[in-house]
Order: sequence, then C-alpha cells, then structure tokens
Amino acid sequence: MWDANGRTPDFETGTPLAGYFIRRVFEELADAPEAEGVILGTSQVLMVSAFDAESGSGTYVAIDSFEGEIGGRQGSISFWHTSTADHGAFLAAEAQLKVVPGSGTGQLAGARGWGRILNRGEAEVLELTLEFADEQDAEDAEVDIAIGKLEPPHG
Repeated sequence: MWDANGRTPDFETGTPLAGYFIRRVFEELADAPEAEGVILGTSQVLMVSAFDAESGSGTYVAIDSFEGEIGGRQGSISFWHTSTADHGAFLAAEAQLKVVPGSGTGQLAGARGWGRILNRGEAEVLELTLEFADEQDAEDAEVDIAIGKLEPPHG
C-alpha cells in the first residue's frame, strides 16, 4: 500500500525515518455524519514518517495534491498535515491540517482552510473547513469525507 523511497539515514534513532508515495481515493461513507458537502476524487501524497511500530510512537508529515470535487466545487488543491502518536495514543491536540496557500485551481481557486484527519474504524475521516475568497459572506463550507482506501502507485 506504500511505496517506500528506499532511502534511510546513515544512523538510527528510536523512531526509524522513512519516506513514502501514496495514492488515495476519497469517497463518501454511508455512515458519515451530516455535512454541508463531501470530497470526491483522488490525491497523490508525499509522506515522511519517524515511527517505531514496536512502541507505537512517532509522527508523520505529508502533503496531498488533490483533484476532484469539494463541497460541489471542481478543481485541485494541496494541503499539508501532520499527526503524532505516543505509545499507541493518538495526540489529537498535535494533529494539524492546512490548505497550501495559492494551491487551488478551477472552482477551488482562492480556497483557504484547515482541518484534521481522524481514524474511525476501518476508515480515516477528513474534517475540513474551507473559506473561499469569492464568497461575500465568508461562510465556511464544512466538509466531512472518508478516505476510502489507499492504492499502491502505478509503475
């Protein structure tokens, strides 16, 4: 499911460093909470992690380049996110997700936003709040979506 880049540091720490390339498919979950919109599409992700599977401790940072539909708007956008676990406990207060400024194209141009990625059973759920420069009232468009599956990269 992950395409490791095959590079490792010249020394070890308690949390081995690894880089990955991931393809994600965004699809709506049947049991998703009521939201003002959904995210449908795909993203390509560059991810770096420092994680020790034995202790369940580590962190990751990643950038998704997404193409599809968010809250009824078509286009592409990039967002970065990070999360940390300490001895198997997810540290929610440290999780972050932000839209990369100026990354939106098409109907997603001018988007600003933030959110977080949460584990929910077999799926990950992306909670995202977006604001658009073209909205006069600047009302937020809150969007919940499940990251349905991860696909290995193609050739």
